[in-house]
Amino acid sequence: MKFPKLTRRTSPQNSSIPVDDLGFGDKVARIPGTRLVNDDGSFNVVRRGRSVFAPYQELVEMSWPRFLMLTVMVYAILNLVFALGFVLIGTDSLTGIDSEASFGSRFLSAFFFSVQTFTTVGYGTMAPDGVAANVLASFLALFGWVALAVVTGLFYARFARPTRLILFSDHALIAPYAPTGKSLQFRIANKRDTKLINVNARIVLTWLEITGGEVKRRFAPLQLERDKVPLFPLNWTVVHPISEESPIYNWTKEDFNHRHSELLIMIEGYDESFAQQIHVNNSYTHDEIIWNARFEPMYFEAPASTELHLDRIGRHQVLEEE
Repeated sequence: MKFPKLTRRTSPQNSSIPVDDLGFGDKVARIPGTRLVNDDGSFNVVRRGRSVFAPYQELVEMSWPRFLMLTVMVYAILNLVFALGFVLIGTDSLTGIDSEASFGSRFLSAFFFSVQTFTTVGYGTMAPDGVAANVLASFLALFGWVALAVVTGLFYARFARPTRLILFSDHALIAPYAPTGKSLQFRIANKRDTKLINVNARIVLTWLEITGGEVKRRFAPLQLERDKVPLFPLNWTVVHPISEESPIYNWTKEDFNHRHSELLIMIEGYDESFAQQIHVNNSYTHDEIIWNARFEPMYFEAPASTELHLDRIGRHQVLEEE
């Protein structure tokens, strides 16, 4: 297998870079173009072979439209099954159902009786009559209580589940820094009105490199100008100064591309509204880094407040080449 555009030359600083592979190792995602972290912050790992049956986790993590559709579908199917049970026992065992009516009408009545018993509504127009019908109705009522408890727990778990509160800029930038230097930057903001405090940022650069005829993945932590903000009311431009101590000192745009570089980003903080710690991952691949650009302001002074425009999170200006 060939790996085009990979460099065999290592940067002079590599020997002093501490090992910080974040648990990925140097033999992962070695095919050029494969990223380690997806756009939604999940790991780009697909598990094969043994599968673990975890319906609760699946129900909590699936999308809302799919969850609601599945809930309604299961609710309807269960009541159809119980309605069929009452029909098999005989609809004459249910008072309030005309025994001379058509099969479809009697089945529909049995279905609505099942719904009323399942939800413990019980309008009183229909009632079980006989041992078999009462036993089935009792089991149906118990099953309805259990189902209601399960669905209520799932709804609570889904609402209480931490969501992605941090908004990231679409691109990272190589921007001017200090009088004549450069910096690697990206921007984040809290997209809700919740109060986030003690927000920490960590960046690790990863790239592909050929060593001894073998393609390996390298990792290097990037020191930040500021890696923590106690309060997070506005946006935060996370900056890595590209100084002589930086692993990417003297790297060019071609170096980033040829090495198939990717920035791995970890954000941690505390959400006071929900009293819970949050963890958010993101990444920028080499083709998501814009060179010689600067972020435009995204908050402005108002007469009685400060306005933060979230739609400007990624707005930037490309500077003219000197």
